[in-house]
Amino acid sequence: MPIEVYQGHVLDPDQLEALRIQIESFDTIEQVDAELRGIIERNWPHLVAKLPPDDIDQT
Repeated sequence: MPIEVYQGHVLDPDQLEALRIQIESFDTIEQVDAELRGIIERNWPHLVAKLPPDDIDQT
């Protein structure tokens, strides 16, 4: 798994795992910023379907 940085902080493997588990627990996600979207797309492309379309993202 690549090193990921979110809001200026390096996410350790445990934080990434916790993020994945949290995302998987949601049916859909209504808002996501571009930085978090990128982390999701790079690490868990199968979860992108839970995200809103790019054109309505809130930052």
